[in-house]
Amino acid sequence: MRTLLWLAGLLHAQEVLAGVFGSPAPCHDEESCKVRLSTLTSKLDELRDEMRGKHLTLQALEEIRGGILSGRRVELPSAQRQHLERGSPMISEVTFDARHRPVSTNVTRHFQWQRVIAPELQVRQHAFLHLKKSPGSKSASALLVLLDSESKLSIYSLENEPLLDRFDLGHEGKIIQLELSPTQENHFVVTVGEDNGIRVHNIKIIAKKQKTDVKDGEKEEEKEKEKKDKDVRTLNVTASLATQFTLSHGELEETRKLNVVLPIERGSQTFFIAGDSLGGVSVFFRNGTMRGRVRVTEDPGGVKGLIRAQGQQQVLFYSSHAFGFFSPSQVDLQYPPCTGWNSPLYDLAMEPGYSTGRVLLALQDGDVLVYATTRGKSKACDLALKFPHVSVLPFNLHSFRGHVMALATPLPDMEKKDEYVREIFFFNMAAMENGYGSAPSRAITLQASFKPKQPETLAMLGQPAAGPGGAGEKAKSQVAIRFKEEKGVELYDLTLRTPPPPKAAADSSSSNGWDMSSLLNWFPKVGVFGIALVGVIFWNIKKVSGQSSGSPGPEMDDFDEELFKEKLRERRAKQQDKEKEDDAD
Repeated sequence: MRTLLWLAGLLHAQEVLAGVFGSPAPCHDEESCKVRLSTLTSKLDELRDEMRGKHLTLQALEEIRGGILSGRRVELPSAQRQHLERGSPMISEVTFDARHRPVSTNVTRHFQWQRVIAPELQVRQHAFLHLKKSPGSKSASALLVLLDSESKLSIYSLENEPLLDRFDLGHEGKIIQLELSPTQENHFVVTVGEDNGIRVHNIKIIAKKQKTDVKDGEKEEEKEKEKKDKDVRTLNVTASLATQFTLSHGELEETRKLNVVLPIERGSQTFFIAGDSLGGVSVFFRNGTMRGRVRVTEDPGGVKGLIRAQGQQQVLFYSSHAFGFFSPSQVDLQYPPCTGWNSPLYDLAMEPGYSTGRVLLALQDGDVLVYATTRGKSKACDLALKFPHVSVLPFNLHSFRGHVMALATPLPDMEKKDEYVREIFFFNMAAMENGYGSAPSRAITLQASFKPKQPETLAMLGQPAAGPGGAGEKAKSQVAIRFKEEKGVELYDLTLRTPPPPKAAADSSSSNGWDMSSLLNWFPKVGVFGIALVGVIFWNIKKVSGQSSGSPGPEMDDFDEELFKEKLRERRAKQQDKEKEDDAD
């Protein structure tokens, strides 16, 4: 009865909430009132959860508003940030991922601005041309090759000195790709036009010593300065057409478009590898003669990109949903392509640093996957790692000192693409390999924003060798960045410490058991020296004790092997005689 009275007291509250939840079933007895109570309780719980979610949303929006007003970025949980960023590009500009907050955002510390190269040109593509530098020479180590909006070629020194000014490459339409020679021995430029035309121009670079005459009436300081500067070399750069060819139609006169061209050198021979829109990869000789063609993918759009791999012995190709290794010498695939992701592939790069055979895949939804292409001595296609999702924009990938340098770049057909902030992320491979704990990860070493400028493309100079302690560890690194709606390219000195190798790479040998190489690596060299030193000490102690004991006796210090053998023979003979006597008895 008491329960019925208590339930009846809820009728008024029920009438109030009926407009929100709807009218529940009428209450006639104790059983029906319990059902009504259970219904009201569940709906109140749903309303509480909904109000709690609204409260958290309002709290997050209030934090974002405070960050905008104060000019600082606020931290948001990963799920909330990803959800809000899809609807508003401004979220990426005013928030950080709380789980993967960058270690540093100090751009001026790591990017030291030097100068603007070719400030009068509207640059569309640019790349560094490496020069062969003799030891002790003061000549430049690289030049900057620029392609402007009128498809004219210019070459500048890193001191902003024009060496080749607006050279006409001869294409009828727009140039869609610029590639440079892969080695320092032979310099040339490969350009691809909209009409499937490929043109190769040789670049001739001559260095001359700049000599100046020192007059007798000048001061001593000026004479010393002239003496130091007289060995400085000036560069003379010329370009000439070497060959031109085009991608011919197939046997069925199919319409195919040339997407990408990559020059490779094998010994004294130069080949050009071309990927087309129908999924074919063609190999051309230096004179433009086709060596062969094979179809490597059925994905829409065909081959999207080509990368040199394994010392130019193989070429890594990729399409929207596959990548694989192509052999230019055999003009064929050696292994089946690797697949297994849903979002289309945007860019691809080889992993920097400490492991070999791993490929980085940047997808259009902002994810970055790491695939291992080897398992022991056999080929494989294993998903090894996934980068934290910190941007809805896809990345252009570059390798730099144990890091992956990723430039967020909007797709051409993306809505509100001009409103997204374009930042450069430096992902720490070692930190991601070691895994994440309860504390914020250190996966992002640096997140660089150049706002209000928006970087579009970049080129790297002075990339060090793989792993710490490589040949390029102390080499000067520079990056040339082309900003949106800005003329010329801006040159920066880039400084970033190489992270230590991941624990997983250091422990990979021990995971398969002990072998001789791992044992020698575990046992330090100082241990070997210590054992040898202890042996020498014991030998000297034995020698001193033998000399101090006087004349040697029948002790072990004066051991005679022949005497020992003779005594042993006599003992055995006596034992045999004794056994014969026992048998005779």
